[in-house]
Amino acid sequence: MRLPIGAEVERGMDHDVARAGASHPTVHEGVPYASGERLAAELAGPVGAALSAGGPVVAVLEQANRVALAEALGPAAAAVEWLEPEEVHRVPAFTVAMRWARLTRRAPRPELRTTVIAEHAELPWLEPGHWARLDAALNVALADLPITMLCACRDDGDLELLRATHTTLRVGGSSLPSDTRRDPVQVVTEYPPPPPPDLGTPLAELTFTLTSLPAVRRLVAATAPAAGLDGERSADLVLAVNEIATNSVEHGPGAGRLRLWAREGPGMVAEVHDVGRMDVPFPGLVAPSPSGERGRGLWLASELSDVLQVWSDHTGTTVRLLTEPR
Repeated sequence: MRLPIGAEVERGMDHDVARAGASHPTVHEGVPYASGERLAAELAGPVGAALSAGGPVVAVLEQANRVALAEALGPAAAAVEWLEPEEVHRVPAFTVAMRWARLTRRAPRPELRTTVIAEHAELPWLEPGHWARLDAALNVALADLPITMLCACRDDGDLELLRATHTTLRVGGSSLPSDTRRDPVQVVTEYPPPPPPDLGTPLAELTFTLTSLPAVRRLVAATAPAAGLDGERSADLVLAVNEIATNSVEHGPGAGRLRLWAREGPGMVAEVHDVGRMDVPFPGLVAPSPSGERGRGLWLASELSDVLQVWSDHTGTTVRLLTEPR
């Protein structure tokens, strides 16, 4: 399939933005489409420009749409990192947003803009509201980063929600401002994360206070090898759990409960629960201010673990961390 008429001109318009990287603001754009061919026609210009500029380009598309875009890009498609939706979205929405932010922050050449094409794929295990939570979290996690996030969504889906969670929509080769974009906190309040599933009997557990924080660290260190974690990942988990437990005793009710589970595959789940309430809509997604310490614990725990989840309800606050081998 050839590039659509006018795509060469569009590439020229997009090229300077793609090359400028950090000097341009974050782009979070919805791309409604009716078919793989129409989606490829919308994406060929900005993606081709990003490839020409030399920045990293990642695409998470279902097979038919991947083939259509690859055909539209021609030989340049070989430079795209193609990922499977099933792999990317096996983790919660907030974790997906954090991983795209990490990809951008850790790019080897930060002066070049990162481009991500991410489809709202139909995956049977995703909870209701997954895409709304993800797009709201992206608006928080990616703020001020040199990234273009192009979110493909079928045009028979919820276009009102697409407008509410994206600054612009790409239609007919143009970026059109959304006049109904909502505050991310409002969106995630309407589509909150589901409550934590029951994981059964833990491998180990401990009730702790300030004086027993050393026992928390010792328990995690002693239990982590049973979950297939080496010394480095065990140390990461110890530090992450210590940050969360310390929050419970210093900024929360003063006591909490730690529970640990070894997964069926390699990896350990650590959970800290206390009776306090945490009103943080996007926990661990935003780095704390250099001038303050509040938020440091959640941020550090998120950076050290593979998945961080937080729930608050009438029983208190639950923080779960998943740490996997590297």
